[in-house]
Amino acid sequence: MIVDRVIAVTLFFILAVGVAMPVMGQIQQLPLVNASEAPSTDGMNQPYARQAAEVLNLPFWDDFSADTLNRHLWENRGVNRSASMGINPPSVGAVYLDGVDEVGNPYSRDRLANGEGDRLTSLPINLSTLTPSERQTVFLSFFWQAGGKGEMPDATDQLELQFLNSSGEWIVVWEQSGGYELNPNVFVQEIIQVGEPFLHGAFRFRFQYVGRLSGPYDTWLVDYVYLNKGRQASDLFFEDRALTQLPNSPLGRYAAYPYFWFGASATQDPVRIAAQFNNLSNRFRAMEYTVTLRDAQTNLLLRELNANTPLIPVPLARERRDFFSAPFAGLDLQLAEGFDLETTVYLSTGDGFKVAQVVGRDTIFEPSVDFRINDTVRTITPLRDFIAYDDGSAEYAAGINQTSGMLAVRYQAPAPAFVTGVSINFTNFLQRGTVVELSVWDSLGRNAVFRQDVVIPEWQAPNEFAYFPIDTNVRIAGNFYVGFTQFTNDFVHVGLDKASDTGDEVFFNVYGEWEQNETVRGSLMIRPHVSSNPPFPVVPGDAEAAFLLYPNPSNSDNVVLLGRADEIRVFDFQGREINVPIESTEQGNLISFVNRQRGLYLVRILSQNRWTSIRLIIK
Repeated sequence: MIVDRVIAVTLFFILAVGVAMPVMGQIQQLPLVNASEAPSTDGMNQPYARQAAEVLNLPFWDDFSADTLNRHLWENRGVNRSASMGINPPSVGAVYLDGVDEVGNPYSRDRLANGEGDRLTSLPINLSTLTPSERQTVFLSFFWQAGGKGEMPDATDQLELQFLNSSGEWIVVWEQSGGYELNPNVFVQEIIQVGEPFLHGAFRFRFQYVGRLSGPYDTWLVDYVYLNKGRQASDLFFEDRALTQLPNSPLGRYAAYPYFWFGASATQDPVRIAAQFNNLSNRFRAMEYTVTLRDAQTNLLLRELNANTPLIPVPLARERRDFFSAPFAGLDLQLAEGFDLETTVYLSTGDGFKVAQVVGRDTIFEPSVDFRINDTVRTITPLRDFIAYDDGSAEYAAGINQTSGMLAVRYQAPAPAFVTGVSINFTNFLQRGTVVELSVWDSLGRNAVFRQDVVIPEWQAPNEFAYFPIDTNVRIAGNFYVGFTQFTNDFVHVGLDKASDTGDEVFFNVYGEWEQNETVRGSLMIRPHVSSNPPFPVVPGDAEAAFLLYPNPSNSDNVVLLGRADEIRVFDFQGREINVPIESTEQGNLISFVNRQRGLYLVRILSQNRWTSIRLIIK
């Protein structure tokens, strides 16, 4: 839904730092903290900054459908472009402004600080050559959205539009306050006249975030910015038919999949590629669409799901509509190695360059306004050696804040395989050097089949994954889980992709019982790497002994350890070894916690020269 307005101008979320305190025992959405330790203070070192000597001419248009910000249009401080943060945008892609810079640094370490954060500034635009009649017809239009898939701005937060006058002063010509009465699903269109004080040879405009500076707590989105002469306050339509979202994965919920599972086992049920168009014109227009699957490296066509399929009924003026490809259940490929699958949706709209004017029989076009650029969208799906729900881009993070707490993501193996490693997107650079216990479970009702202490490595890039190889054969079949146990009460930040929502595949354990996530929306960026063959030679009888503590959690003072143990040691939650009575019985080793405090214990068992650890809760 899009709303127009005209102005004439001369897991429970804990993102409100300082407003809510962390709640123990919850999985929570968190801000990204992933760059230098010093807060960002200078916006001129951004990758898209340009010298003020570069002067543009009218028209100025950007719908942010390109993968990156256009450095020939914008000077940037902290603003990011995303194809997934906006909800029902005018066209695919939008920019969002908040309280952190482009790599995740907060503008202030003071959790109560408020002020100017992200800023997106146009390069200088020459408005000095306008004729007297043209000077009354210069208007700037744009769309804005409060929150989107980010955080709703508070009533004290603002999105400002500022114009630069001929004296070099920035003047606020429009502002929007936040508040929960705003609809996060709606993009609102504004159109604002550029008055006489701003009609000079180096005019600039900028969108300014004003709000909390300690994190991404108040999100504003901006899209489809258009400045030109020959406009009026009612000029709210564009001869543009645009796609508004990236195509979904042809693998259903998965964004990446092992190539040796891809065939018939990759998709149990037929899948349709989903897309959406938006007619920004006030006239109906017949359109057709094409959907293809190709090898991204060779451009080899693997399947044409639709070829110039007409949209029926004919799209109406200003209509937004979802549409779908023909269903398919697989490509029947016999793959000897991995590749990247490219899904493309193309809309045949008849769009072209914007018409500037018609002189007699001649039509003059505006080459800088090409409405065709938002008629094609693509998604790359890796078919390699790993499984993923996420697309590789973290908009936020998520985690738990409990010592000995466990976090896991559920996956399904359609055929037996072996886990060879785990990749995790740890987003908090301050946690480099932190130890976690990497784990693989075949069932959350049993102990992990693999555990290994690993160290969070040095952070290199915002969406970089840390890869941890597994040095033994870990066989999986059916449902399995990958994740880690943490040894701190601080949140361990894991990347959260907001482009898709597989939050129901996330589980956490903070009090001895596993819970399914019901609060955090998104896809947690933990990926298992798998092989169809055992990565290490199989030695008969070399399997690790299996153990079971029961009951666990226990309401009594005694628990039984099943399994042959050569040595048993017990530690409290602070890591101190304690002496408890251990008696060998016919049922197993009876461990007594009489006169011991209720709480968390770690039982270490030595068997066949290997140590195994089991967490125990005494209630």
